Amino acid sequence: MPQADYRMNLFQCDDQSDVARALSAVTGREPTVTAFAGFTLATDHWQSEADPAGEAVDARLRKATAGAGTHGAWRRCRPDDRPARAVVLGPELDGAALAAVAGHLNSQGQIITGLRVLSSDFRAVELHLHGAPVAPATLTHEARATAEGAGVDLAVLGAHAATDYGLLMMDMDSTLLAVECIDEIAEHAGVKEQVAAITERAMNGELDFKGSLMERVKMLTGLPETVLESVYRERIVPNPGARRLVEACRGLGLKVAVVSGGFTFFTERLEQDFGLDFTTANVLEVNDGHLTGQVRGDIVDGAVKAATLRDLREQLGLERGQLIAMGDGANDLPMIGEAGLGLAFHAKPRVREQAPYNLSHSSLDGLLYMLGLSDADIHTYRSRAD
Repeated sequence: MPQADYRMNLFQCDDQSDVARALSAVTGREPTVTAFAGFTLATDHWQSEADPAGEAVDARLRKATAGAGTHGAWRRCRPDDRPARAVVLGPELDGAALAAVAGHLNSQGQIITGLRVLSSDFRAVELHLHGAPVAPATLTHEARATAEGAGVDLAVLGAHAATDYGLLMMDMDSTLLAVECIDEIAEHAGVKEQVAAITERAMNGELDFKGSLMERVKMLTGLPETVLESVYRERIVPNPGARRLVEACRGLGLKVAVVSGGFTFFTERLEQDFGLDFTTANVLEVNDGHLTGQVRGDIVDGAVKAATLRDLREQLGLERGQLIAMGDGANDLPMIGEAGLGLAFHAKPRVREQAPYNLSHSSLDGLLYMLGLSDADIHTYRSRAD
């Protein structure tokens, strides 16, 4: 009889099932078993007599998963099958959340062939996949509702290694930083509430970015330039994980850029503080030591951000797949769309929906786990940062 290759996985997130024994009853072999936070996974790559309709294999698997809490899937290997990996992360990641994601991936023709714990403290797991040749970003999008319902972030990615990437470009306000700089400046003018409301609408794509920026900057007219230094010293706070992310990327050999619709006063200081390779932003016009309420030169909007990413790609001799772009606002969507790995970070609803990938439940350094790095890897690369 002709032989065929099958891949199978069984999983459970309670203590009532023995997935290893159940899968062994199907294949007659000892499966590989891994576990995380109450989630137990059994996997096997099994060669058996060809079962074109899958009836015999399906019957065996149904019998093996008859017990409560046991789920699984199988797939006959095909020439066009592809490997992939799914990173699941977030402080709420537990066995039930992982089981929900695993079940959805199985339903999309993806067999889980292994599990690697990237971080126990941060709670990040990488699932190795083998299955239908569906674009990773498509698999991610289709699983988004499941991941959000489970309170975790999910990224299905191809075979890229972290060292394959060459450039990380980030927004500044509410991405690298935990604040919107213009809102903090506006407090000194007594108009923070008004400016922050415009900022919120602009970042959600409800207002034209250029027009809204000019309106907000005009409200700062007459402020002494010294206010900017006070804001940087007293109000500027990096987002959690920012320094860990930048240092690990530098150790990996990635160039790190910040391109912002904010102001050069802040990006230039962050460039020195974080060891960034490139920054660009808007220039606040100053006359006689006071803000004039104008921006000097062209405004850095979404189109400029995307063009800057393309220019850096050419300068560095990189391919699109080697680019990572991350931001939170609607003006970041053009550059997110230009990158091989484009992420929305704790973003506005419209941005979350349109971005291929999201970090909504994790800190900024969650990106490192998406790249497949473990805590030990991150420590190693940070020590190499120059």
